[in-house]
Amino acid sequence: MKSTVKTHCKMCNCRCGIIVTVEDGKIISFKGDPDCRKNDGKICVRGRAMLELQYDPDRLMFPEKKTPDGFQRISWDSAYSEIAEKLSDLKSRYGAESLAVYRGMSVYSWLVSVQLQRFMNLFGTPNYASNSALCVSSKVFSTKYSFGPGVSTCGDFRSSKCILLLGTNPAVTGMHRSLRVMRDINYARKNGAVLIVVDPKKTETAALADIHTTIRPGTDTAFILSMVHVIIKNGWYDKDFIDKHTTGFNELKKITEAYEPREVEKICWIPAEQIINIAEIFAKTKSACADRREGVIHHEHGMQTCRAVDILNTITGNIDVEGGVHLQTKMFSPVSPAFKRLTYPEMLTNTRPSVSADNKITRDVPSNLIRAILEEKPYPIKALIVIGSNPVLAWPNSSVVQEALKKLDLLVMLDLYRNDTATFSHYNLPVATFFEKVDFQSPEVAIPRILQYQPKLIEPAGEAKPDFQIIKELSGKLGFGEYFPESEDEILENMLGDWGLSIDELKSRNDGSGFEFEPRPVGYFRKNGFPDKNGKINLASEDLAKAGAISLPEYREPSESPVSDSETCKKYPLILISGNRLSASYLSASHNLPSLHDKVSENWVEMHSQTAAERDISDGEIVFVESLRGKIQIKAKLNDKVDPRVVMIPYGWGHSFGGSWQIANSTPGANVNILTDHNRIDKTSGMPAYKDSLCEVYNIDKTD
Repeated sequence: MKSTVKTHCKMCNCRCGIIVTVEDGKIISFKGDPDCRKNDGKICVRGRAMLELQYDPDRLMFPEKKTPDGFQRISWDSAYSEIAEKLSDLKSRYGAESLAVYRGMSVYSWLVSVQLQRFMNLFGTPNYASNSALCVSSKVFSTKYSFGPGVSTCGDFRSSKCILLLGTNPAVTGMHRSLRVMRDINYARKNGAVLIVVDPKKTETAALADIHTTIRPGTDTAFILSMVHVIIKNGWYDKDFIDKHTTGFNELKKITEAYEPREVEKICWIPAEQIINIAEIFAKTKSACADRREGVIHHEHGMQTCRAVDILNTITGNIDVEGGVHLQTKMFSPVSPAFKRLTYPEMLTNTRPSVSADNKITRDVPSNLIRAILEEKPYPIKALIVIGSNPVLAWPNSSVVQEALKKLDLLVMLDLYRNDTATFSHYNLPVATFFEKVDFQSPEVAIPRILQYQPKLIEPAGEAKPDFQIIKELSGKLGFGEYFPESEDEILENMLGDWGLSIDELKSRNDGSGFEFEPRPVGYFRKNGFPDKNGKINLASEDLAKAGAISLPEYREPSESPVSDSETCKKYPLILISGNRLSASYLSASHNLPSLHDKVSENWVEMHSQTAAERDISDGEIVFVESLRGKIQIKAKLNDKVDPRVVMIPYGWGHSFGGSWQIANSTPGANVNILTDHNRIDKTSGMPAYKDSLCEVYNIDKTD
C-alpha cells in the first residue's frame, strides 16, 4: 500500500516542508513541499541525506548496558527497572537534585520539553540544561530584558532597506531557522537594500555585501556602542519613538560618550571612518534592521552585545515596523501558560540551589554542570540523563568534560547512535527518528512562522522508541506514571486551546503543509504597549541591575585576549574561532552519512596564507593547534578570506572514542573543544566563549 504525506524535515532546525511517499511501511521517496513558504519546495544538502539517516545500519537499535565485557543488549523493561533503581538509590542518599538532565539540539521539541520538565518536577530536581545555553541564550535574555518576557526578535529582511549582519552567515546556516532567509536578503538587495556584514571572514554572505568589514572577535559591543555614539552625537536617532516607547535614553547617551570611533578603532580593528559610515547609512535608512547570531553570541559578554544591537535597532525606530525587527510571541516556551499547566511545577518542592546558583538569570549552564560534577559544589551531581546530544564534542574543554562524565555514578544516553559521549555511558537507549514519531514544530524566530504537525509515518527501526515515550515509561518505573496519561495529540490539543486552535485544524490546515500563524501583527506593540511591565522598551534595564548584571551594555575586554592577557598572547598570538558552520555538516551524526561525508569528511584549521607562510605551513599539511587547554592535530586549509590574525576550526569532529558510527570514525578529524575553556562563560546567559580563544598553529614536521 502506497501513501503520500506532507510533513517536515528535521535534519536541522530549519524544518522545511517535505512530501514523503511511504509504501509497505517503508519510505521510498521524498521531495520538497512547494506549498511550504519556508522552503518553497527546495531541499538543502543536509535534507537530501535524510533517508541515509533513517536507514543507517549504524543506528542504535536496541537498549544496551555497559558491562566489563563492553556494551550488552538488554530488554527495555530491564533497562527501565535498573535505571529507576539507581536513580531512587541516589535520590535517597544525595537528594533528588543529584540528578541533572541535558537536552540537545537534535530533539528540539515542544512535546519532549513538556515531558522532560514534567519528569524533572515530579522527581524533584531543578538541574536542567540544554543546547540553548550553547546556542541562543544570550539573545533570548537580551530580548527579555530589552522588550519584556514572552517574545523573540526576528529581522524582516525581505522588506528592509538596510540589513546589518553581525557574526552570521545565512547563506550557509539558514539563520532564523528558515532556508528562505538568504532569498529574502537577495530580494531586498534587488530592491535597493544595502547589505552590511561584519565578520572576521569574508563569508559566502559577506561576499554579496555592499560593505564588509572584519572585526576582532569579542569586541562587537564596542563597535555597536560606537555606532550608537555617532548616531546620538549627530542627532540621527528617532526622537519621537524614543520619547513614546523607551526608558533610559539619557543614561544611554551618557554611557556611550566614551565610545568615540577613534578610540574604538584601536579595540575592534574597524577604522573610525568605517564606523561612522556604517552608522550614518543605518540611521538614515528607513527601514533598517541589525541582526546577529553565534559569531557575536559565543563570547563572555555576548548577552551585552545582543543588548547593544537591540538598542541600536530601538533608537533608530526600527522596532515593530515593516523591514525592521519584528517581535514574535513565544507561544510554546517554558513561560507559556500551557507549559506550566502541563508540567506540574508545584510538584517541585526541592528549593535547594541549582548547579547554576551563582547565576540569578538562568539555571541553564552546562559549563557550571561540569564543575558541579567534579567539585560537588554546591552539592553532588551523581547522575546525568542526556537526550539527543554529544557533550564530549559539543561542550567546551572536552578533556574536563570527559573527566566529569567518568566521575558520574549513572550516565544515561538517549540517542540515534552510540555517539562519542555514549561510550562513557552506563545505559544507551535508542530513540526514534522524526519519521518514526509524532511531533509538532513552531520556530520562535522565523519569518514566515509555520505551525506544522508531524505525523508518525513508519514504525521505529529495531526496538527504538520515541523519546516522548521513553520518558513516560521510565517515569512509570519511578512510581509517577499516573501523571503521564496523555498521548502526544492530547498534550497538543491542550496547548493549542490557548490559541483558539484544535489538533484537527493543525493536521488539516493547508493539506498538511502547516500554516502561518502570528497572533501579534506588525505594529501591535507600538499601539498596545511593549511586553515589559512598564509597557516600554528598556534601554537601561532595572531588572538586570537587580539580578546583579549591568543595566546598560558596556564593552569589557575578553579575559583571554591580546589586550587583557599579553603574556599568554606571546605564546598564543592567534585568535581561534571554533564552530563555524558548513553546509554539509550539522551535528556530529551527519558525519556518518555517505553523501555528506563525501562532501566534508573531516574538519581543518582555516588560516590566511600570510599567517601560514610566517609559520612555514603549506596548504593541506598536518599541523598542531594549541591553546592553554590542550593541543590537537589537524589539516591546514589556506584561505585569504580569513583575517590573518584569526584561525577558524569547524566543530563536531574528533570521533576517536569508539562509537557505533563506522563512516565517521574512518576520518575522525579533530575535536576543537579540546582547545576551548569551560570557565570562560557569559555570567548572565551562561553561554561559553567559543569564538575568541588564544592559540598558536605550528607545523608538526618542523617542530623541534
